[in-house]
Amino acid sequence: MQTTRSYDFVSVSDTSTDTSISLDLEKKINEITADLQPWYANKLFSIPPDQAIIVVAYIKAMKLEANLSTQYRKDLILLLTKFSAYMSNKDFRDITRDDVLSFLESYRKPENADPLHKWIGTYNLYNLHLMRFFKWLYYPDIAPEKRSKPAVVDNIPRLRRRETSIYKPSDL
Repeated sequence: MQTTRSYDFVSVSDTSTDTSISLDLEKKINEITADLQPWYANKLFSIPPDQAIIVVAYIKAMKLEANLSTQYRKDLILLLTKFSAYMSNKDFRDITRDDVLSFLESYRKPENADPLHKWIGTYNLYNLHLMRFFKWLYYPDIAPEKRSKPAVVDNIPRLRRRETSIYKPSDL
């Protein structure tokens, strides 16, 4: 069964090895990274074009759905390119729940390396971003507040920090 998804300016076919890529891909990457350091555009160029198309389409969709800050865009580009590389550039639609958990667990640090458990903040932030991304990927035509969690990110818990505050009495 052939499935084709259209992401505004290109279409990606699931059965073809030659992904139909618009000549506008470079322009679109430069457009979403226009006010960022060139390093962010280079990160998008470093992943396969079909992955870059999806990331660009997601960021464009998020711009329409929410007023994205510059930092939020930077975080998304960094996370999704890291995630793609960690998954050995596996197609986003082929990623499993175990793959997502493995990626998130890669940020876990031992007690002696991170006694304040700061890794939990990174884990939770990446979990949130990946949940929003996969909700959009699986249900792009549904309003954001009505999108359900796909199985790939369902029941991935948000971790609680053990400390009530990261500040020590000596810091005050």
